[in-house]
Amino acid sequence: MKNNRYRNSIGLPLLTAVLVICSAVLLAALSVVVNKNRITALAEQQRQVEQEMKLLNFEIVSLGRKIDLLLDGARVQPILQAKGTWLQKLSPDARAIIQLKPIPTAKAVVQATEAELP
Repeated sequence: MKNNRYRNSIGLPLLTAVLVICSAVLLAALSVVVNKNRITALAEQQRQVEQEMKLLNFEIVSLGRKIDLLLDGARVQPILQAKGTWLQKLSPDARAIIQLKPIPTAKAVVQATEAELP
């Protein structure tokens, strides 16, 4: 009788080591691909946000221009005067728009209170 024996020189420890190394390389490659895809997706989102910001800024500027055209003094003043408001034209020579009463200094307040005391 012939005795057939399995004569493979690759043993179980070597096969396990090869599988572990191959799986580690595969996981490393897979993680690199996933990270690159994630970075690409984030960059695309950033581009979209920047594009939306540009569009919104353009819209804000155009609305500001439209408001300036609709609310210039020549148009608004007759409307407000017709409604009876106290609107007055500003003098270009005026130094201040609002005139405030001067605030008394602490020295003047003390003198006024001393004068009132008997």
